[in-house]
Amino acid sequence: MSSSRIPFLVALVILAAISVAGCMSQETVLSGDDATEVLAYADPIADNLMQGFNEGNYTMYSRDFSPEMRQALDEAAFEQTREDVTSRIGLYESRSDPVVTETGEFVAVTYRATFEREDGVALRLVFEKDDPLHRLSGLWFNSPKLRS
Repeated sequence: MSSSRIPFLVALVILAAISVAGCMSQETVLSGDDATEVLAYADPIADNLMQGFNEGNYTMYSRDFSPEMRQALDEAAFEQTREDVTSRIGLYESRSDPVVTETGEFVAVTYRATFEREDGVALRLVFEKDDPLHRLSGLWFNSPKLRS
């Protein structure tokens, strides 16, 4: 198996775990105070995460990871994922239009992100609802250029 596929497999495993949880209950869009409460912790985490991504700084990038995320996405996987993403769509520039959803035990924030060579990249951060530390449990980037 190619080592360049390992980060994608890690993301797929995380996505599968969240999807299985999603099969147990419907995804609901949160708004108003509920969404504002989630964005109060998700926005600074996204800022830090993407600054670490752009700088190639794994310590910064993984600062808010849950223990399971840190184990699944170690520094070598980060470097490979970063190389794959930046080679296709460049560095991260900005994000907007957050949509906050809830599924079972998880809450997710999906941003519309702009990278140097692609706009409209889905940047999705997933948290366990009952985690008072708001550690990142899932993360992925999705766009046409990344899927090609």
